[in-house]
Amino acid sequence: MIKTATRITSSGLGLMLLSALIFSFADILTKYLTFFFSPMEIAFVRFFLGVLLLGPILSSKGISLRGNQTGILILRGISGTLSFFCLLQSITMIPLAEAIVLLYTFPLFAFLFSFLFLKTEIEPLELLLIGTGLIGVYIFIHPDFQSFNKGYLFGLLSGCLGGLAMVLIYKARQTNGSLMIYFYFCLVGGILTFPFWIGRFELPEVSHGFLLILLALLLLVGQVLMNQGFKYCKAAEGSLILMSEVFFTGMAGVLLFKDPVTYHTIVGGVLILGSGVLLNLLKFSKR
Repeated sequence: MIKTATRITSSGLGLMLLSALIFSFADILTKYLTFFFSPMEIAFVRFFLGVLLLGPILSSKGISLRGNQTGILILRGISGTLSFFCLLQSITMIPLAEAIVLLYTFPLFAFLFSFLFLKTEIEPLELLLIGTGLIGVYIFIHPDFQSFNKGYLFGLLSGCLGGLAMVLIYKARQTNGSLMIYFYFCLVGGILTFPFWIGRFELPEVSHGFLLILLALLLLVGQVLMNQGFKYCKAAEGSLILMSEVFFTGMAGVLLFKDPVTYHTIVGGVLILGSGVLLNLLKFSKR
């Protein structure tokens, strides 16, 4: 039993699954905390704690906090921060599971941004899958233009900006480690959200403050486990397992927050996630 567990963990699959579970729990906690804190307050605490913990770790390893390709690191931080803010805003306005599904449109946008900025070729099958995913977005949102919920727009923007962040991460990884990239994400995010946080700061209740710190720790641990997992498994396999976050979060949304399940969310969600999975498989099979 112990040998089997060790084998699964060392292969990276267990780490990716654990990461997905932690991210799912963080999603649930985020939804709960949006009833007590603004998106900017939640974001700032996450980023501040990340800088507070990662800075000493990097320094202890003798790694300069300046990093390499500073411009790319800053741009990644800006795009990642805006993506996270849009996700938080979306979670406050639409069902939790729907916000997470829209976040997972990022593989579609990552391919488009790779084509625009890295000049990578897009094959006809990849273009078809991107189109299928975008059709899935339309079905998923099912827009009624007379009373459109802006939460869906924020959710889609979180995926779009997340796709841009993924392209910038690819560039930054050429000269920086995962911890340095995440450190800059937290540093830039903290700088951008600090003015909004300080302007409306009020001392929270002890229980809510504890949960806010717990959320920041969960996101940090989930990120570290995900990075570690990708070292031991193929990226396509890891991405597929990571998408189980949508399933776990969706189940929690229905059970805890009574999120509705409709024909549009099921069909649209399948098209979005399915096209993302197939795009990842095609990408790494070519490599």
